[in-house]
Amino acid sequence: MVIRSLRPIRHDEGYVLVWVIFYLMLLYLIVVSFANSSFLEGLMSVNHRQAAQAYEMADGGVLVGMKEIYDILKRDYSNSQDIPAELVLSKQEWILHESGREMGFYLENPKCSGVDGDKCRFQLVSKGVSPPAQRTLAAEVQVEFLDIYKIEFDVGGGVVSVFDHREFIYPAEIISIRYKDK
Repeated sequence: MVIRSLRPIRHDEGYVLVWVIFYLMLLYLIVVSFANSSFLEGLMSVNHRQAAQAYEMADGGVLVGMKEIYDILKRDYSNSQDIPAELVLSKQEWILHESGREMGFYLENPKCSGVDGDKCRFQLVSKGVSPPAQRTLAAEVQVEFLDIYKIEFDVGGGVVSVFDHREFIYPAEIISIRYKDK
């Protein structure tokens, strides 16, 4: 005697498991790709922030250098008609500590690029560092001055004007600024 089941025989009973595994794999791949892209975006964001901070440090270095140029000229060259070919800065490196990180800027000694009548121009290079990023800016700074003469009489009774001192006009100004990165 053969007993037959009232249920018909079906050959598709494992298909739900296959579809669940397929969708889980697809979901896993999507999650992994989002994780990778968000990780890379995070790294790019950190690199961009460090590069921006390095630029700002270099820009701040240009401003400090501009002030230093004016101060040195006023202090050391007010009684001379000569403009030096190079100014020696008293300090060339400024280091700041922020959130446990060191960043800062380095200034090269400014070099005179020309004297035109009552204006002198200096080339200044500032290198900003926010590890691992570095930015270098080259700037041209101009300082105006006014020569003061005093009137003296020579032995023959003639009037002679003699250089007395030089007034440097505040503030110095930045004529040009450009990237000098490689």
